[in-house]
Amino acid sequence: MTMINRVGPLPPSRPGARTGGGTAAGFLPPAAPGPDASRAEGVALAAPVALDSLLALQQVDEPAERDRAARRHGHALLAALGRLQRALLEHGDEAAALGQIRGLAEAAPAAAADPGLAASVDLVVLRARIELARRNG
Repeated sequence: MTMINRVGPLPPSRPGARTGGGTAAGFLPPAAPGPDASRAEGVALAAPVALDSLLALQQVDEPAERDRAARRHGHALLAALGRLQRALLEHGDEAAALGQIRGLAEAAPAAAADPGLAASVDLVVLRARIELARRNG
């Protein structure tokens, strides 16, 4: 068992001496003479990070995020269907609502992780496509 003799800063290491642990912290730049010399000695370079791991972190496809996207898409489609209904009842211009419904029906996000939510969004998309078929035919 190793005993700790004292608590305090580490003694300066010898130039060219290997440090234990095998970490790849990089080389330390030589300290420039001046008031910041002692602070610059303790600064190590950051370890290199692989680009593919950074890209993988950015492309995380969590189930909660898929559910949020599906929920937003379903709400947007329901709102567009409501605008179409109001336009039909008020004898207004339904072309704008139909264009929005067409865009939302074609740009469906990835399937939701929750099976119930996925089925509900699929039914809303089906209803939107039925309305498009009725108005175009």
